[in-house]
Amino acid sequence: FTKGSKIRIGGLMITKDTTPAEAVKIAIEKEKNAHHFYTQASKIMSNPATKAMFEELAEEEIMHLHKLEILYEDECFQED
Repeated sequence: FTKGSKIRIGGLMITKDTTPAEAVKIAIEKEKNAHHFYTQASKIMSNPATKAMFEELAEEEIMHLHKLEILYEDECFQED
């Protein structure tokens, strides 16, 4: 939810003072959680189309995760 200058999603919170590296770390955790959800959902589906949809969504989360990890490395290890 959004309240003033804070955004809380689950146990994670972004404020107006959150650094880019911190924000990317939070996004990485959200992508990991989404990947886990889609993977688990695909395992219980009996409908092949629904199963395939969840598998595809899980793969997309992995791509997002890799992009965020690169961003995190660039942000944390950039030379001043």
